[in-house]
Amino acid sequence: MKRIYIDEDPSGSVQLPDDIHHYLKNVLRAKEGEPLGILTPTSFCEGVLERMENRKSFISITSKRPVVKPGYRLSVYQCALKREYMDFAVEKYAELGATEIIPVYSSRSLRELKDKTLARFGDISLKAVLQSENEHLPVIHEPCRIEDIEADNADRLLFYEREGESRGLGLTSRDVAMIIGPEGGFEPEEAEMLKGKGFRSVSPFKPILKAETAAVVFTGLVRMELE
Repeated sequence: MKRIYIDEDPSGSVQLPDDIHHYLKNVLRAKEGEPLGILTPTSFCEGVLERMENRKSFISITSKRPVVKPGYRLSVYQCALKREYMDFAVEKYAELGATEIIPVYSSRSLRELKDKTLARFGDISLKAVLQSENEHLPVIHEPCRIEDIEADNADRLLFYEREGESRGLGLTSRDVAMIIGPEGGFEPEEAEMLKGKGFRSVSPFKPILKAETAAVVFTGLVRMELE
């Protein structure tokens, strides 16, 4: 079933916003009479594409229930990467069910992300959530400096290829923070600082992964253990 997202809970027959009409018509190639899933901030609805005109579309809602909220908290701190790599990482974090994404400025990362970049991250994560049939949109936070990180999660993982203290994740809760470094990795003093903030260094693999590869692999490992 094709899925769309709208900001308000619909009921009855609803005219869709212009951008959603465009998305249905030109991207999803939806047809009249086709069933649709409609995700909102609080509900998941099923409906039918009742009518599609040249410039507007109407859906008819047939059922509604509360969204399924994740039974865990997964906060991902990602040191800022070049555009195509950061976009990829954000997409995969959303697909894999991260609940929060926090861009981080570190010694070897990009040092600035503009407001329009954060808005793009929101669009990317929304499309990834719809594609993966998740029902929770990750919160995209404002970037922070690595020295300003104050994670309050019960488990805090530092994926550090140079000095991993253990191969296994060893999670003790369903409240996890993880941090992945930039291209070129962390400076040793940054890793030590993060350990002082309660992050436990782990290195599940001997090969040194690219940052965007690590985003997928390590988030997947965490989700597997959470599941």
